[in-house]
Amino acid sequence: MASIIKRGNTYAVVYYEGHGDKKKQRWESGLSYSAAQIRKAELEYETAKGIHVEYDDRTIAGFLSEFVETYGRKKWGAATYSSNIGMMNNYILPHLGEIEIQKLTTKQVDEYYNFLEYDAEPVANLGTPKRKRVSASVIRDIHKFMRCAFNQALRWELIMKNPFVNANVPEYKPKVRDILTPAQIMNLLEFTDRPNCYELYTLHCAINLSFACCMRSGEITGSQWERFDLQGQSLYIDRVLDRIDRKCRSLSKMTIHYEYPLLYPAARTVIVLKQPKTEGSIRQVYTPSTVTDKLRTLKHLQDQLKATLGDEEYFDTGLIICQPNGRPMVSETLNKLFKRTLREMNDPNIDPDSIVFHSIRHTSATVKLKISKGNLKAVQGDGGWAGPEMITKRYAHILDEDRIRLAQQMDAEFYGKPAPPAYEPPLVEPPFVETETVEVQFKPLIENMVPAFKAETPTVMPSLPTEEDIIDVEPDDLEDDKAKLLQLLKKNPDLIDELFKSR
Repeated sequence: MASIIKRGNTYAVVYYEGHGDKKKQRWESGLSYSAAQIRKAELEYETAKGIHVEYDDRTIAGFLSEFVETYGRKKWGAATYSSNIGMMNNYILPHLGEIEIQKLTTKQVDEYYNFLEYDAEPVANLGTPKRKRVSASVIRDIHKFMRCAFNQALRWELIMKNPFVNANVPEYKPKVRDILTPAQIMNLLEFTDRPNCYELYTLHCAINLSFACCMRSGEITGSQWERFDLQGQSLYIDRVLDRIDRKCRSLSKMTIHYEYPLLYPAARTVIVLKQPKTEGSIRQVYTPSTVTDKLRTLKHLQDQLKATLGDEEYFDTGLIICQPNGRPMVSETLNKLFKRTLREMNDPNIDPDSIVFHSIRHTSATVKLKISKGNLKAVQGDGGWAGPEMITKRYAHILDEDRIRLAQQMDAEFYGKPAPPAYEPPLVEPPFVETETVEVQFKPLIENMVPAFKAETPTVMPSLPTEEDIIDVEPDDLEDDKAKLLQLLKKNPDLIDELFKSR
């Protein structure tokens, strides 16, 4: 039973906790008489219901240390473990570490989030630009981590309630990542299709695997030739390449198949081949014939490099996507090469800063949904997602060309109007230079259209039709190269007389 004792102008609630030799008297002082009565009733109710939590003076810092060791090391993967440890050391312990877990209130949590949002100084990794403010996404991740930790404290009966459950978290709107259109990916593939440049051709094959097989970057860089069936045109995915903190090697959820030797003994991280992200990520993907041929060419290039460098210089672990010396190419390196190539392409419609290699996987999911006519299960199996909702909520994007086609179908099926023909960009005509003769102006065009002209002298024009033929030609007649030349002449009537004079 609890009792109320007056101490000067205030009151204290006195009660006992523990049993036997560990039985201790507890005082909760500084209360008004009405507050003391309420607290006494609470204690007696908790004791009667068996839900009373005994006093514990451990701080948030001490509790989180225990939480990470007993919970985190069993439940988290390497990336989550490293991220949570960094977040805890940089943002949580400096500001909340000395507070006792039983004394933290929801009001204090709200004040802490406001401090992070408006006053705290962000922490940036070495070599990355520093933000002016802690982002809402970081605060959201802190909230998820602390809410999980204090839920565990509830299970351990260290606290009565979780102060993070009803806290006000800053609004966070996930940024929609830009993706490449299928046409842009085709241009990128054409730009990188250079077997004479190993680096570009390796990127070319990686893009094909990401787009055609909907593979993650770690799955691509961790794929091995021994798991690729050239005859069956299939690739078995059961491992990924990743760079992890050396402390994460002993995590319960970490299964390491191979650890690459360190180039620098003092390095904090190590490159490993480990188990995929989820059980659903272990799968068989099927490669189109075009992609299979590309990979066959890549294997030939690697065999040549291996023969040139020899066993001492070429580090062979059977990786499909690797550096010229056989060493692994981690996702960060692949992404840097991808962005550098986008800048070299200099496409005005592509912003290399807003596109990452993983964007190709988004385009792949979108195109496959379109090709399969919405077969979510097939696309899910190809991409290794845990459920179809991930595809519809995050990976499927709306292409403008599909929206235009939908509007045309509305015309045809609802308004009763025939759908207009698909839009085709106008042909860009070569500029006309008046100072040159007609033969010189049209010679490059004719050379491309009529191969036989290459064998003729520069002053001899190929046989041309009559003036009536030139005037009567229509766009629908443009079936051969000569007709294209006629159409060009029709658009420049003032050249007809000069052309026939030159004959």
